[in-house]
Amino acid sequence: MKRKSDMKSERGGLKRSRQSEEPSLRLLIPSKVAGSIIGKGGKNISRLRSDFNATLQVPDCSGPERVVSITADQETCVNILGEIIPCLDEFFSSSKNEVDVRLLVHQSLAGCVIGKGGAKVKELREKTSAKIKIFGNCCPQSTDRVVSVVGSAEVALNGVREILALLKDTPQKGYSELYDPSNFDEEFAEDYGGFGSGRISGGRPIWEGGAPGRFPSPPPPRSVPFRRGDIPDQTQVTIPKDLAGAIIGKGGSRIRKVRSNSGAEITIDEPLPGSNDRIITIKGNPDQIQLGQYLLQQAVRESRSRY
Repeated sequence: MKRKSDMKSERGGLKRSRQSEEPSLRLLIPSKVAGSIIGKGGKNISRLRSDFNATLQVPDCSGPERVVSITADQETCVNILGEIIPCLDEFFSSSKNEVDVRLLVHQSLAGCVIGKGGAKVKELREKTSAKIKIFGNCCPQSTDRVVSVVGSAEVALNGVREILALLKDTPQKGYSELYDPSNFDEEFAEDYGGFGSGRISGGRPIWEGGAPGRFPSPPPPRSVPFRRGDIPDQTQVTIPKDLAGAIIGKGGSRIRKVRSNSGAEITIDEPLPGSNDRIITIKGNPDQIQLGQYLLQQAVRESRSRY
């Protein structure tokens, strides 16, 4: 008898109770390249499954983006990605011979890629020469965040290999809801790293992925005070250091208010030497983290509106 989690295997977003059931590698791709990956009559995807003895799925979706799921050992995932990259290369052909590989990772693992004070992502960039960006907002109705790896085909592939190696032994924490591209949100695509109607999102991120001056505006989540016995979770976001003042406020008044209203523990690291970014770490239960992020985004919006 099939388990309930298996019965919906062709859906893009699934609830998973055990990490072992999740694909080893998931990619967010423009729907326009899905046909090239699948091939006429499914010929190409069948070949990849057979050649690499792997589970490979590209569920259908009527929107502008899809999810590619690969279940195999790490090196096999990288090798399959090497076969997929030429399809992406067609989509990004006007972008200086660079491809943009977008990984989907659980929000609890994003901090592992960023590292304390942004040290790890800086190290990865230097080691692989790839442009690596972690988008600050989760994909709609999911716990997935997008990690963008940009470079030549070889550089992007090496960047992904290093990230997978980094995440391999890092345990995922908290509830998991895989992104279903049928929940695509045109308005906020640039904020979570989506492709949005086939466009390549660009611009320098404010929240490591949000377009300058553009933030999602959901209704503020309810505040749930921290209770002794709660297991603190955490998330990290990256901001340009020139925005830190807007978040901290005069004499620290703004950040103290955000901490008080959200119940979250919020710290802002000093920028590393030579870096223009600062890392904000938000700890607490899920409601506290969500409210803390909302209030911080609100502080930046208000600051920019004054100018």
